[in-house]
Amino acid sequence: MKSPFTKLATAAVIAIAVLIGINLTGRSGVAFADIVQPFLTARTATFTMTMEVQGAPTQTFDCMYAEPIRMRQATTDGSAVVISDLLQGKVVTLIAAQKQAVVMEITNVSDDPSESQFNMFGQIRTHIQEAQEAPGDSVTSLGEQQIEGRTVIGYRVQKSGVDLTIWADPRTQLPVELKSVTGPTTFTMTEIVFDIDLDESLFDLTIPADYDQVGTLHMDAAKPTEEELLDMFRLWAEHTGGRLPSSVDMNATMEFVMAQQTKMMQTGQEPSQETMLQMQQTIMDMGRGITFVQQLPADSDWHYAGKDVTFGDAETPIFWYRPEGAETYRIIYGDLSIVDVARGDLPKLFNQRARWNRLRSGKAGATGRKTHRL
Repeated sequence: MKSPFTKLATAAVIAIAVLIGINLTGRSGVAFADIVQPFLTARTATFTMTMEVQGAPTQTFDCMYAEPIRMRQATTDGSAVVISDLLQGKVVTLIAAQKQAVVMEITNVSDDPSESQFNMFGQIRTHIQEAQEAPGDSVTSLGEQQIEGRTVIGYRVQKSGVDLTIWADPRTQLPVELKSVTGPTTFTMTEIVFDIDLDESLFDLTIPADYDQVGTLHMDAAKPTEEELLDMFRLWAEHTGGRLPSSVDMNATMEFVMAQQTKMMQTGQEPSQETMLQMQQTIMDMGRGITFVQQLPADSDWHYAGKDVTFGDAETPIFWYRPEGAETYRIIYGDLSIVDVARGDLPKLFNQRARWNRLRSGKAGATGRKTHRL
């Protein structure tokens, strides 16, 4: 992490990853259920986690987990340690070289640890239990393969936008690698050890006496809303001269960081510590909108078409989806006005502007429920 913006990019990726959560899903067959059983019962675990996001440097962390929702993540070069205790609603980041600490305060964390989006083991447990109750979907067996000279047996699961592969030792049936791909983001867990004794001091949130607390960030753990997706578009436009993001996934985070870096380079500004903290807070605020999209169910049939659209464009739809249980779709325009329409009136990308003008006049099947958010 040589430059301030490289540090910002790393912090941004971590922040959004924490916000979205590591959503690893699986379905049950007998052997698959045996392999994932340790995730259901582990009190503690250690593992190496590699996080790859398109357009960002690969990050590798040495991780520790302890029930109910405690994590310790350390960069492999020892430059930073992130300690979180979600029951206390607090995350502390320690930056070794500068002897600095940043505190993140998290509100609206679920009282039930298993329901928290921040609890990766709770997420895995929930999905496995759901799979056992609804065995309609299947797991694809990958058979035996050699990975780094070791014989492993694998399974692949593809559902709800998540591509999950798990490899295990066929003799012990213990997982040796778990990889989850969601959009442009890949999480890989290796060197997994369950139920190891971990000293409580490893999860102590007390800032060391020789460290200075340089800032406090804030994160909301409540389920994100459509309004926060609109807020993300507003914030993006505010900081990028009226542009909208090219995507609404974790690629957007890196695009935003690079846009800010370019802007500061062009103006000859050197980012101050305060500027960096403000930028991280902005990224986390925008992450709520990204999380809203990523948590939409598969049958929401969402689409984003805001790339190259100017913020405030009242004629062009940029995002549409079907809310859970609804028969109509929500259409968001470049000016953040919204109209509800029947499925048959959904846009054919980029070539039905005239028809969308009629829709906005209340014709061609629009329900008439139209709101304006600017």
